[in-house]
Amino acid sequence: MVRSGGEDRMRLVTVLGVVGLLLLGLAGVGYTDYHTRQQTPGAAASGVRRQIETAVTHAGFAAGGQSLAYVQQHLGHALNCIEGKGGRNFNAAWGHVCEGQGNGILTDLRGAAGGAAVQPLVEHADALAVTGVKTRDLTTARAAAAGVSALLKVAAEYLK
Repeated sequence: MVRSGGEDRMRLVTVLGVVGLLLLGLAGVGYTDYHTRQQTPGAAASGVRRQIETAVTHAGFAAGGQSLAYVQQHLGHALNCIEGKGGRNFNAAWGHVCEGQGNGILTDLRGAAGGAAVQPLVEHADALAVTGVKTRDLTTARAAAAGVSALLKVAAEYLK
């Protein structure tokens, strides 16, 4: 299917708009009352943060990629970190850069201090990553990768 430049721009605007709305709507997460947060996260939060850092790194590589194959490979790394080996979109062919760091961000959030609060952020990052690895449009894949990175960064900040 051949798309015009206008359709590609519209798709990019839509993806960026959704990411922007998510970030604006979730900006209040950082303003939660200081005393309601657990100040000493357990080992589960530490493992989740490590996986998030790895996923953010690879989503960042993807966001700056110049070829669709490169973008999808690194976005696939991030997706595998988010879902872990048991995830429905896990693909061993992409490689599992979070191997040994935990069971997947979504799985490990269940036992992490503050995990329930950031679960929706990570679920949105997961959906964006799936969109990015399935598209055939480089701009859409790069925009999805940037969104994954942004959402995971917010999640990591809240887990600290």
